[in-house]
Amino acid sequence: MSTTMTETAQEEPQYEYYYRDHTWENKREILRGSKAVETFDEMPLIDIGDIFSESYSERLRKAKEVAEVCKTVGFMYIKNHGISQELIDDVFEFSKTYHAQDLEKKKEEYVYKSETLRGYDIHYTKTPEGLAVKKESFMYSYNPDNDPQPPNLTPEQYKQCIGLHNMWPIQIPGFQPKCLEYFSELLKLSRRLMRTFALGLGAEETYFDDIITAPYVSIILQHYPPRAPGAEDLDGLGAHSDFETFTILNQDMVGGLEILNKNGIYVPAKPIRGTFVVNIGDFLQRISNDTFVSTVHRARNTSGLERYSIPFFLSFNVDAEVSVMPACVSETNPAKYGPRNLHEYTARRRQLQKEAHEKGTLEDALV
Repeated sequence: MSTTMTETAQEEPQYEYYYRDHTWENKREILRGSKAVETFDEMPLIDIGDIFSESYSERLRKAKEVAEVCKTVGFMYIKNHGISQELIDDVFEFSKTYHAQDLEKKKEEYVYKSETLRGYDIHYTKTPEGLAVKKESFMYSYNPDNDPQPPNLTPEQYKQCIGLHNMWPIQIPGFQPKCLEYFSELLKLSRRLMRTFALGLGAEETYFDDIITAPYVSIILQHYPPRAPGAEDLDGLGAHSDFETFTILNQDMVGGLEILNKNGIYVPAKPIRGTFVVNIGDFLQRISNDTFVSTVHRARNTSGLERYSIPFFLSFNVDAEVSVMPACVSETNPAKYGPRNLHEYTARRRQLQKEAHEKGTLEDALV
């Protein structure tokens, strides 16, 4: 008598890879069927009007609502944020005007002419017909001279503000003033959101105030052309997590942003007019002792149309060495991370970008 044994071949696990902390050696298994876990399948919409309330109880209630999303999804739409739609539309129009220029003209503000890599940048992908543009951008950063709450800085602190090296296209009338107006409004909103995050994490509302007086902030006017036929790289922006504290994204109505859930499935962040997308960055996850989550995301422009987006990235003062928040540690949950010096960390990222550019491997750097 013989026994026949049937072996069930197990499927090889599949993974989504992403960039974090200078490396692509990060992955998340794609979970389906019995392996799947409970996670989000859409991005929540939060009315943040009450964060501006004079009532502490109302601000606290809203902070707890926001914190719950930051703990589970790490991404949210926000409405009633206080930024006028007219200003938002104006900045998008200036972005379109800027990117419509000839490449030679835009390269007058080429990032590699800037000590701190502020200005115009361009990324390509390979196609059967040769190289095609997959993304281009114009970046400018925090300059204390334009802060609506002017900080009191030492000469050394002033020099560390990377926005002192911003390059502006003088050939476009009104471009710089409008971009700085937008920057100022977003900076005021971001400081209010930091108070909301502090409350939601169980700290005093003003916990972060002293380390965002002259913060490391950048805005990028991004342009994604329609994907070229046969493009080797399907992403306009590869999968990654933002390293900063948090991001306020202004996206047009074309769409293309996708966020990665715990099952390794990308969820579209469909545009909603009048809202911003806010997401937690690595630094806030770190100092909250992993209470908040920095969620992986990417951009894919499959629309056949021009896509524009404007992310605003906020972190702390560049000379700040920030530790895990006391409100996020306990005897059973000790601090998982030591202090991080933001000036050293960001300088290292810029150095990696310069080295990758010189070697012609910029896509491997994603900095």
